[in-house]
Amino acid sequence: MKWFWWNASRGDVLGVLIVIAVIGVLVFALTRGPDMRHNVDASFGPDWECTPQPMGGPTCIKKPAR
Repeated sequence: MKWFWWNASRGDVLGVLIVIAVIGVLVFALTRGPDMRHNVDASFGPDWECTPQPMGGPTCIKKPAR
């Protein structure tokens, strides 16, 4: 009885491994990548308050002087 019917060559195995690696990188990037909605840093300084926007850049407002 023949269990493994596919006679894989070295190129076939390498191709399958590359596809698995690319899919793994994409899944990692989509699940662990930077989340721009929660990680806003406009580099204005501590006296600025920036709010992320769903489309476009963040809206930054200078805090009032104390």
